[in-house]
Amino acid sequence: MTTRISPRQAVSYSTFFLNVLTGRKPAADARLLATDNGWAAFTRIRRRVPTRFKQVRVARAFCPNPDTAEIVAMVENGTGHQAMTLTFRTTPHGWRLDHCDLIHANAQPRHRL
Repeated sequence: MTTRISPRQAVSYSTFFLNVLTGRKPAADARLLATDNGWAAFTRIRRRVPTRFKQVRVARAFCPNPDTAEIVAMVENGTGHQAMTLTFRTTPHGWRLDHCDLIHANAQPRHRL
């Protein structure tokens, strides 16, 4: 009988990766929490973003099956913000980042009421 790994751990790991983008956590530590494909995708994102993000937050977490966790996060730098997806898969070592991508860019200032 196998023990199901809690999706909360995947959400926690996604927060760790988001904090790497803000510069609050070292990237070297994040490498241990990713598959080879996930690390390649994450390093592509790090090269695509011009500066470090100031604010990051998990917006939604969804588990389409027991071995996959999909996280949608918002990353913000001043008035610009983007949505980001992070997909985690279970491995013998627990959840590991398997893919991520930026999915929406908005460089327009937010409307103030």
